Amino acid sequence: MVSLARKLIATRNPIPTPRTYEVGNLEPLQPLVPFSWLQETKLLESHLVSLLDNCSCLIQIKQVHAHVIRKGIDQCCYVLAKLLRMLTKINVPMDPYPRLVFHQVEYRNPFLWTALIRGYSIQGPLKEAVRLYNAMRRESISPVSFTLTALLKGCSDELELHLGRQIHCQGIKLGGFCKDLFVHNILIDMYVKCGWLGCGRKVFDEMFERDVISWTSLIVAYSKSGDMVAAAELFERFPEKDLVAWTAMVSGFAQNAKPREALEFFHRMQSAGVETDELTLVAVISVCAQLGAAKYANWVRDLAEGYGFGPANHVMVGSALIDMYSKCGIVEEAYKVW
Repeated sequence: MVSLARKLIATRNPIPTPRTYEVGNLEPLQPLVPFSWLQETKLLESHLVSLLDNCSCLIQIKQVHAHVIRKGIDQCCYVLAKLLRMLTKINVPMDPYPRLVFHQVEYRNPFLWTALIRGYSIQGPLKEAVRLYNAMRRESISPVSFTLTALLKGCSDELELHLGRQIHCQGIKLGGFCKDLFVHNILIDMYVKCGWLGCGRKVFDEMFERDVISWTSLIVAYSKSGDMVAAAELFERFPEKDLVAWTAMVSGFAQNAKPREALEFFHRMQSAGVETDELTLVAVISVCAQLGAAKYANWVRDLAEGYGFGPANHVMVGSALIDMYSKCGIVEEAYKVW
């Protein structure tokens, strides 16, 4: 395999500009940096970031890092933040290599701080991510939205509600995040996972802008909690009902032992022209199993075959069909699927 280092573009070393003097003054003026050198540096930085995107192992990342050092741009936060994100992506422990990269930069920008904070938020310990955030604030560096979302995601994964609420308050205190869609979506996710669905709904209601994730995450949360009335109310308000939202409603009614309502929503979904996927079909099959009638069993089997999700090639559908036929008392058909 051709070494990754050979793919790096060759750049000329910057040509020193002549020293210039003012008339009557023997002190030299500070030479200007040539524009061509700036262009070359920016192109190199962009190329290195692109190379890092394609790295799949630690050796490749270290090759790019070595080139960064050799070219004298080892203080470039833009490139090094990407390097830290890639190290996180391939699960390289934050200590010692990523941390060493971070500490060798003299002037760190918010994105470099965020890259290391995000690494600790994902890998742990979360308290180290918080400690880094506090250190960043002590250096009078303002966080960006990605800083808060990284910390909130860590709180969501570890169910750290108290810490998550503190970060939420910090975002309000700092200002500038009240209209940030990504921050609000992760706040909803955190409150829902921590069992504070009411707070998640309050965040949703106060949002200036909502996307598909905002709507569906709350619909799914209501469905899982058994509050299908609230889920249906929110679903009807959803302006762009997609497959995820429809499936959440069908699955929600199925999980809450309301098979007829689930079938009603599935028929509405078909009438709306929304494509059916494997997860939706599994939910519908479980509904038919609850009804326990042979006519529904045969109907949903034909439906699965018609959509191209036959049990021979789709294990989830096959398992659901076997369960359904067994509950409907049609053991022969269950054996055929098996």
